[in-house]
Formats: sequence, C-alpha cells, structure tokens
Amino acid sequence: MKTVYFYLVSIAFLCFSCKDAEMAPISGSSGKPEKVEILAVDTVPGGVSINYRIPPINDIIEIKAVYTLTNGQKRESSTSFYTSYMTIDGYNDTDEHEAEIYTINRAREMSDPVPVKFRPGESPLSKAVNSMQIAGDFGGVNYSWRNPDKTMLLFEFYTENEKGEMVTMNIISSKLDSTNLAFRGYDTIPYKFAAKISDNFGNASAMIYPEGGYIVPLWEEKLDKKIQRVLILPGDVSWALWGRQNTNIIDDDINTNNHTDNWVMPGASLTLDLGEKAKLSRFVIHQTVYYDAGSPRIFEIYSSDDESDSPDGDWNAWTLRVSATIIKPSGASGGTVTEDDRKAAIDGHEFSFPVDMPPVRYIRYKALQTWGNSNFTYFSEITTYGMYME
Repeated sequence: MKTVYFYLVSIAFLCFSCKDAEMAPISGSSGKPEKVEILAVDTVPGGVSINYRIPPINDIIEIKAVYTLTNGQKRESSTSFYTSYMTIDGYNDTDEHEAEIYTINRAREMSDPVPVKFRPGESPLSKAVNSMQIAGDFGGVNYSWRNPDKTMLLFEFYTENEKGEMVTMNIISSKLDSTNLAFRGYDTIPYKFAAKISDNFGNASAMIYPEGGYIVPLWEEKLDKKIQRVLILPGDVSWALWGRQNTNIIDDDINTNNHTDNWVMPGASLTLDLGEKAKLSRFVIHQTVYYDAGSPRIFEIYSSDDESDSPDGDWNAWTLRVSATIIKPSGASGGTVTEDDRKAAIDGHEFSFPVDMPPVRYIRYKALQTWGNSNFTYFSEITTYGMYME
C-alpha cells in the first residue's frame, strides 16, 4: 500500500512540475527588448492595419497591441514575429485613438511602448445603421440594409404592443452584403416599427425608427388563380410531359404537378399570365418530390411590362426580379428529409418581390438547378400575392 501511495504522490508531483514548467518563460532574462519601428498605418473598416519592422533580435517572439475601443472595452491583439503587420478593429467611430505596441521576448519581457495614433475607418455596424431603411410592405413592414464588408452582425426587430411598449418580433444574425426582410400579418393601420443592430465587439446602435415614426402596411391578397393561365412562349419548354399539365401549378392542389421533358436543364422556363396587372408582394412555390430529383432548388423570376395577349419571348424583353434558392431547414445532406424539412415543403417556400418593382401582368419562371441535379424538372404549385391595379 505504501508503494502505491508513493507512486501516486510522485505522479502528482511530476504533473505539477510540468504545469510550472509550461507557465515559465522560454528562456532566462535577456533584458528589455527593443521597440518596433512603425512603417505605415492604413485605415480598415472599424480599425487600422499597422505595418512595422521588428528589431533584428533573435529572442523576440511576439508583437502585442493594447488599446481601448469606442465602448470603453480594453483589448489586446498579438501577432508572432513571423508577420510584419497587425490589424486592430472593433471601433464604432472615426475619432482619433491610440494604441501601444510592444515587443515581447522569450523571457516574456516587454519593450517600452510605441504609441500609434490613428482614426479607424467607418465600421461595418455604422454602415449597416446608416443604410437601414424601414418601409411599409404588403401586409407588414420591410427592412433593408447594406453590409458591404460582409461582417457578422446581430439584428433585432421591434414593434409596439397594445401597452405602447416596443417588443421583439425577431432576432437574426447576418453577414450578407445586401438584405431585404419582411414581416407580415399586420392590418392596414399605423404601426410603430424599429430595429437595433450590434456587432461582436459589444458595440450597439440606438433604436432605429422609420421616418415619421410609423408605418402603414399595404393591402395584400392572394391573386385569383381562376383568371391566370400558363403560357409557353418562344424560348420556354413544355411542362406537360408524362401525363402532367402545365396548368397543374395554378389549380390550388399541391398534389398535382407539371413535368418537363429530359435534357432541358438548366434553363427550363414557363410564363404565367396573372390575368390582370398587379403590384406583386411575394410568391409561394411548392415542390413535388421534397428536396430531391427534379424539384427546383435554384431558380429565377422575371417580369415583363408587355400587356399584350402574347408577350415577347425574347429574354431581352424581361427583367430579372428574384434570384431564389430553396433552403432545406435542417441542412441535412443527401436524401435525408427531417420533419422540419417536410413541414417547410408542405407549407411552401416563400420569396418576396422587390418593394420597388412596378405593377406587372406577366412573370416568367426559369429553373437553374434541381435538388437531384437532373436534366428535367417539375414543381407542384405557384401562388402569387399582391394588389390588383384598378
């Protein structure tokens, strides 16, 4: 028993000795290292890039910057001796700031600081805040903004409840460079909507309100399929193969579908006559075989201002309005379809038309890729929403 006890104590002693060795400097003291020489300071979004020359001393292993962000948060950034620049970011203003740059040697000794004054570039957060637009949309409100630096930002969306309190509608994270997001289900009366944006550095905007403070949602209705018809223009293909009908996509039955011939993908298209000119808000499309085979994955929607009974089939006469990708909620690969995936497919996949899109009578669907990468395609239903023009 004594032998076992001695063995365990020895192991514990060795472990603690290893930890102490790991925390110790790599080498003995060699004195305070020399400072870096600053060569250039270049503006980047929300910060600067600092180029420097490292002293020709073998034992320098690290360059460290110490600085304070706009929100008062103290931060440090480090790079190895293999690089000659570092980026300092996280600022949300363009005021003058100062960072202190140190060299660190193998003995973990720091040089005297080299102060660097700079003005950071406009931050991604500021660009998103300044570009945020909140406007009335069909049945609700539309938020749009730009994030040209494609930085991950957090967006919180608010509306006013019955007590006059601003409550959260939704929260999303996004790094897309351009985004349009609509929230629907509201009556055509004034509502107060707002947004707040924050970044990963603890910076946050104030509440962002629309001009005038209130938004009145536009009237929206499901467009009448009884007056709609499917057209096959020059440049389109037949979707009535294998016993299917072109008109199955506007029969309000998601259990019927159309079907093209083989070898028509990518680019198989058809044209939908809405029957009357309408200001379009959104559309919902239903797959046939969920996330597989010839069901659409990537497609485009075009519009034409031509109001004749037979609009031009030349693609030059059509304007691209929506580039759409059907997303599988689970993200599962292959033929795996979860219950969430199935529910999304049954409900249909919704896409919005641009808010500034003019009223049209004709839209044109072009399939670019199917879930099964097939040379044929099909879908079950397309339902459009908006407001008829008198």
